[in-house]
Amino acid sequence: MLENLISFVYAAAVVLVLFNLTIFVHELGHFWVGRRRGAKIERFAIWFGPALWKRRIGGVEFRLGCIPVGGYVAFPQLAMEAVEGKSETPSEELRPLAPRDKIPILFAGSFANVLLAFAIACVVWVVGVPRDARDLDLSIGYVPEGSAERAAGILPGDRILRVNGATVRDWDEVHQKVALSRSSRVRLTLDRDGREVEAEVLPSRDHLFGLRRLAVEHGNVPVAAAPPYKDSPAAAAGVREGDEFLEVNGARVLGARHLVEMVSARPDQPTRLVVLRKGQRVELTVIPKMEKNAQAARIGVPLDTKRDERLVTIHPTPWFLMTKSFLLMADTLNALFHPRTTGVGVKDLSGPVGILEMLYRVIRLDLRLALAFTVLLNINLAVINLLPIPVLDGGHILFSLVEMVRRRPIHHRVMEVTNTIFVALLITFMVYVTFNDLVRRARIGKFESEQRATAPPPAPEFEKAPAPAK
Repeated sequence: MLENLISFVYAAAVVLVLFNLTIFVHELGHFWVGRRRGAKIERFAIWFGPALWKRRIGGVEFRLGCIPVGGYVAFPQLAMEAVEGKSETPSEELRPLAPRDKIPILFAGSFANVLLAFAIACVVWVVGVPRDARDLDLSIGYVPEGSAERAAGILPGDRILRVNGATVRDWDEVHQKVALSRSSRVRLTLDRDGREVEAEVLPSRDHLFGLRRLAVEHGNVPVAAAPPYKDSPAAAAGVREGDEFLEVNGARVLGARHLVEMVSARPDQPTRLVVLRKGQRVELTVIPKMEKNAQAARIGVPLDTKRDERLVTIHPTPWFLMTKSFLLMADTLNALFHPRTTGVGVKDLSGPVGILEMLYRVIRLDLRLALAFTVLLNINLAVINLLPIPVLDGGHILFSLVEMVRRRPIHHRVMEVTNTIFVALLITFMVYVTFNDLVRRARIGKFESEQRATAPPPAPEFEKAPAPAK
């Protein structure tokens, strides 16, 4: 109990540090460039709402709010009253800022996040990041009968090279490219026994999140035997707990469902198994039998794939991590702008609640994973803030460019009304994505509870299986 409490406090503390470091560095970028461009700065705030702490230093009020979302630097010359509140300085006392001064100030926050992302990516490069070895092997194992993937000609043992022409390096990238593809049909380039083949598939949608996903399993997943059932064909053949299934009649085993499929296809037929037992290859002969009230032949041994939870440490270069983060953001925005074909919409976005929960989960797994996630978080914040939407930095950059072209400032009242409208829209959007975060979290919690509550199936009943003839 105490250990769980300590673990929770540790993870929560790291979440606060990493999330607020991202916000602080963004605002520090604005602050630092603003000072050098001669802008009037009234306030440097982390978080919103009434102040928990504040202090005035050098004419600037530094404050910590009570609502742990976002932050801002109050520049009265940028007309951001809708976010920052009314300026303390009368407008007639403020020196107008030229667009050539405004644009660097507005761009600096995102640039600071990119620099922080690069610095953290360098740390990840040195310390490495843990990955499940299975995620790095793009071989395909089981392909369900009747699936679109099987109809497209995808076979067990194929290795995925590209998705829609884009090279993929792990299963995370495969899932991302499939889920965010603009086309309803996904083109896969596969390596089949040393030659490239193409397959076009219409992916089904994940029942939990509604996103498109390939209905195939990872290949090359070692499958081990749990204790065989009493009087089962496996027990009669000499299968032992811990045996790792390598081959069935000369065909390599690529996963648990692949093994079941190959065995089920041979009812009452002697079938040669090759297993790995204490480092030695052992050949066995088993005769699959029909279970009572079953539709397929079985050999009567529970399968254990947990033995393959083998982590490897990889050292992605900073360039790789940064590029991967930017490409993911580009794919996500592209998918959001084409919801009819991708099925991805605002409902699938995460707000602060979802981001904090995801960060908390990866911290519980490994701090190095949290560092890699923080790289993505900073790139995300940098890109989102530069979108040309009023209230965001990109919107104010757009106003500055318009001012530069017109050679006169946009009327202060126009700026104020526009910002007020978009602040209201932004608050509505944040409430909406937060609601979706909570609904999604409840759905995941229900699914996990159902998985934990699922009782193990009873042992199948076989007629006493005779030992195979030698």
